[in-house]
Amino acid sequence: MKLLAVLITLLFTCNASAEDERAFTFKRSQIKTINIVAPMWEDYTNKDGSGMYWDILRTLYASENIKLKPSSVPWNRAMKMVTKYQTYNAIVGEYLETEEDLLFPKYPIDVEYMSVLTKKSTGPWEGVASLSGKNVGWIKDYDVITSEERDFNLREYRTTEQGIELLNEGKVDYIIDEWDELATVLKAKNLSIENYYMDDMPEGTDVYVAFANTSMSKVLIEIYNEQVELMVKSGAMQAIYEKWDLGEMPPALLNAADAK
Repeated sequence: MKLLAVLITLLFTCNASAEDERAFTFKRSQIKTINIVAPMWEDYTNKDGSGMYWDILRTLYASENIKLKPSSVPWNRAMKMVTKYQTYNAIVGEYLETEEDLLFPKYPIDVEYMSVLTKKSTGPWEGVASLSGKNVGWIKDYDVITSEERDFNLREYRTTEQGIELLNEGKVDYIIDEWDELATVLKAKNLSIENYYMDDMPEGTDVYVAFANTSMSKVLIEIYNEQVELMVKSGAMQAIYEKWDLGEMPPALLNAADAK
């Protein structure tokens, strides 16, 4: 029994040492392709491989002769295929505060702003001060504004559709949600955006390319961080943002130009 225990200990030690060695000796030249997945977001991650995020990542890894293989998969399944099965090297669109087993680069790929929707009869948006004393709604557990900072009445709901119904019924004055979710529901219900004001909240959340927790990912992240800085400094990153006209580069990316 003692001999068996020693053999098992040696086996685990050897395996751990082998993994450490593989991680240490992994070379960039060994990587020929990178498989990245994301839901299909129009003009960001189009199914045909076009889109702002795909352009950034394709350009970024081409510098090391690594070919991008993008895939479009619904979010929950995509996440599982990165974290559990490691079918893909990374997923686009995750936040740093996630509880998933992922590795993150230094720089985000974009910034996401929550949108505020109100009826034209309420009046134009004048910043967060417009919410003061009003009835405000958002999806349960969003916590867009901390309880300490709220000077309005909060009403939570389960879906964006419910929020728009409450807004149209006059039960809330503003709803705060993701822009694409609001736009999708308005279109599905044949509601014209001309009857509403839709504006961005002042503070956004950085959006990242999140990598599977593997030794290869550590190399891919090194390349990502290096090339983001070079792309920002050369103007290549700005050119891609201007090409797709989907918003400005996040401050964290702009600051990459000052990295040494």
